[in-house]
Amino acid sequence: MREIFLVEDDQAIREVLEVFLSSENYSVKTFGNVEEFKSRDTDITPDLYLFDVMLPDGSGIELCQEIRSNQDNDGVPIIIMSAHAKLSELSNLCKPDDFISKPFDIDNLLSRIDRIIK
Repeated sequence: MREIFLVEDDQAIREVLEVFLSSENYSVKTFGNVEEFKSRDTDITPDLYLFDVMLPDGSGIELCQEIRSNQDNDGVPIIIMSAHAKLSELSNLCKPDDFISKPFDIDNLLSRIDRIIK
């Protein structure tokens, strides 16, 4: 089973994504903020990172930079989600494998995740 690490501060979005992705046979580990994410078991490397940009104690961009700088994560794709930022604003800071604008269509999100992971 493919594993996704999701960092999203909006509890409703986090729960919907967890339920939906779990129903599509993904194992989903969720984090509500940067601190929770940094407290994770770093011995586990997921198949995909899914980060919101604006978090209460940091940003998904910073997490993206951190993941990209760690060789243990080589080849692990990152998708960034944001209601405010645009991919062109992020590309100099971090190069995600995909960018999803919020609000998003859940079926579109799933097809993009499937394409990147498989």
